[in-house]
Amino acid sequence: MDLSLIHDRLANAMLLFSIIAGLWGFVGGLRRRSMSGNYWGIIAVAELLYLAQGLVGVILWLGGDRPARSVHILYGVVAVLSLPAFYFMSKGREDQRTVWIYGLLFFFLAAVTLRAMTTAV
Repeated sequence: MDLSLIHDRLANAMLLFSIIAGLWGFVGGLRRRSMSGNYWGIIAVAELLYLAQGLVGVILWLGGDRPARSVHILYGVVAVLSLPAFYFMSKGREDQRTVWIYGLLFFFLAAVTLRAMTTAV
């Protein structure tokens, strides 16, 4: 399987996963729930997915395959750093407000992923 095809499929997975994780956060917020172990697991899996996508992107870049616009790389960096950055800014809080913010953050990451997908070609 071609590495660029894997990169493309991982982008689709990132988009769908981010939307689902954002919906999960909004439902949790509406139900007035604080952070649960399940949602922390979703956040961890999302970060691993974003890191895998970034690793494949770096391998492609080192192999000479460049995106059409260099802003594509910025979108990748934003996707990888957003979740850990918010975790450290919130100091690992687990209240209801944090669930809402993670939900919004996942919708933001879905938009970033969609935009990255359009700048790659």
